Amino acid sequence: MFRHIASFILRNRPGLLVFMALATAFFGYHATKIELSYDFAKILPSNDKDIIAYERFKEIYGEDSRVVVMGVKDENFFELDKFNDWFQLGNDIKNIDGVDGVLSPAHLYTLSKNSKEKKFDVNEIQTELLTSQIQVDNIKEQLSELRFYNDILWNKDADVYVMAITIGKDVLNTGGRIKIIDEVKKVALEYGKKNNAEIHFSGLPFIRTAVTSKVIDELKLFLFLGFLVTTIILWIFFRSVNAVLYPIFVVSIAVVWSLGLLGLLGFKITMLTGLIPTLIIIIGIPNSILLLNKYQNEYRIHSNKIKALQRTIQNIGFTTFVANITTAIGFGVFYFTKSNILMEFGLIAALNIMATYAISLILIPIIFS
Repeated sequence: MFRHIASFILRNRPGLLVFMALATAFFGYHATKIELSYDFAKILPSNDKDIIAYERFKEIYGEDSRVVVMGVKDENFFELDKFNDWFQLGNDIKNIDGVDGVLSPAHLYTLSKNSKEKKFDVNEIQTELLTSQIQVDNIKEQLSELRFYNDILWNKDADVYVMAITIGKDVLNTGGRIKIIDEVKKVALEYGKKNNAEIHFSGLPFIRTAVTSKVIDELKLFLFLGFLVTTIILWIFFRSVNAVLYPIFVVSIAVVWSLGLLGLLGFKITMLTGLIPTLIIIIGIPNSILLLNKYQNEYRIHSNKIKALQRTIQNIGFTTFVANITTAIGFGVFYFTKSNILMEFGLIAALNIMATYAISLILIPIIFS
């Protein structure tokens, strides 16, 4: 079979090059549409009993992962200037587009009975900057009576005070969340610098934003390191500029295809799918090394390029096919896990492994012919 494949590739080089160029342009276009995933990664399948219970919980009580927590340890927190700065910090954060509300020792609410309308009125304890230490002490006394907030927004024994910031539903799972977190950090760190206080951040939106940023950075880092390491390995093996640049070129095309396929299928970059470009580099380079090594050995024997390439495709084509198909099957098994994030990773990985094999088998012989 591979004898016929070799003949087909070598006889139809112009047509195959045009096809590869058009396909790469097509996938390159779809790669520009790829998006990052800002959703909470769901490892468990959608029919898992715990996931069902969690979705039911959200239907009743709403989204549970909208709060960013910001804390500070300060034994002089209730000094007039510091308390006013904290109050102003909360107001500045409230004014950030995408923030629904703020709750802190300076932004608390009490309930008062409204007998006339038969309801409870919600009253804000502090509505403006304070002008004297006596007012601050009065606020502190009121807080001590609101036991509901104790150990939630402050801890008297540890002198720790917390601000809870609620992110809007509309921006929670979008790229706008990163902008909000950055703005919150900016104004909070300014408060910390002014008052010589260390600000600590937590909460699912903050953690997810940090993870998303890390995925972006690691995708770039792994791609760079992948190309760097493979370039070094190819140079050690072949000591030839062409033997280094052409396989890198081939693998680069495979990376474009992998990202384009993600965009074409409507998948987003997650912690797992972000690894696929690097995976393609790791798998594509051995294909190129085997083909080049066999080609050089054959060419030394009879100095006939076409004959050497034909024998290379016949002999190495089957070997690399078996290696790639078994690897693709191994990753493809994830598609049957019923977990969306694993299914996407398994499908994209399996398809791109075989696409990388086909790209290498077609382009390497054509380039060296």
